[in-house]
Amino acid sequence: MRRTRIVLLISCLLAACSKSENAANPLPDVSAVRLNLAFTCVHEVDHLPPVDPEADKLFQYGRYLEKKEGQKDFNDVARYYRIAAALGHYKANHNLQILISSGAASSPDAGKESVDLAEQLIAAGVASGYYDIGHYLLNGYGLQHDEDAARRYIRKAADLGNADAQYYVANLLDPADAAPDIARQMFQCAAEQGHAEAANYLGVSLQTDKEFSGAAKAFQMSVAAGSSQSALILESAFDANGGNDPVSNLDVHADPERVHRYNVIGKFLRANDGRNPKVSDLDKIVPLPPAKLPAWNGTFQWQKDQDAATPPPKPSDELINELAKARHLDPATGLPLPGSPAPHG
Repeated sequence: MRRTRIVLLISCLLAACSKSENAANPLPDVSAVRLNLAFTCVHEVDHLPPVDPEADKLFQYGRYLEKKEGQKDFNDVARYYRIAAALGHYKANHNLQILISSGAASSPDAGKESVDLAEQLIAAGVASGYYDIGHYLLNGYGLQHDEDAARRYIRKAADLGNADAQYYVANLLDPADAAPDIARQMFQCAAEQGHAEAANYLGVSLQTDKEFSGAAKAFQMSVAAGSSQSALILESAFDANGGNDPVSNLDVHADPERVHRYNVIGKFLRANDGRNPKVSDLDKIVPLPPAKLPAWNGTFQWQKDQDAATPPPKPSDELINELAKARHLDPATGLPLPGSPAPHG
């Protein structure tokens, strides 16, 4: 019986179960979603549209206001993001959706604005737009709750390269009586794009199958992407006392210095939790065997970049007014002016 339910779930996920789209918000057609389990790894970054330089000035300043320490005015942040998003800036669009859907920034109709933004991404060929629509369908936010349709959109996003979607679908397909081989391909693809959780899950899967070399590489990718959990696994794997534990066994020789370095890395990641820390220089700090350990002064490139960062220049009122006018937006809020045309076709 459980297998039957899983088969039906996968059929809906991959074969576009017939259910009408939300009448109030007609969505992009996903009827062409593949009917089989085949998956070809695509990286979203290879298919992103170019960013307008003027829009990027607004995005950079809006992100600075959002991330800086102290009291924040998220409605002011949203103003910059709205104007940039209207100019096709997909990062501003993504950040704006989070502000609106979380309630951090006010909106005349938060659900509708969020869905409209996701549809703008889809129209621009950005895979994350399909993932966003799937998320809203799953939660009944701005759209009628529809799990089957949600999974179709998320599968579409996965096929187009969105790492979050690949991770989500892989979890659905991972059970032994579902499609674990396809799931592993998706975990791998998402991991290659810097998805820390996908890389960690891939490492656990390979470790369970005693593919220790591949597992260590997956955990290493996960640490580089910011996972303190994977850092702890690698720390334990190189520990003389922890290496025999099935949870941390990677069939490697004990190495006290590697234990120390992974411990320091784990502490660094936990201390910066919430700031999206990365360890892009991981292989220069603690490469996997058989590479020898290089000298290391205990610093991280991510922290150096943070310390060296300077606030972006504030866009002039003239630029904001010009860009807002071109898109029929109120420069004070970034919202459409009364009677203005729809933001996308």
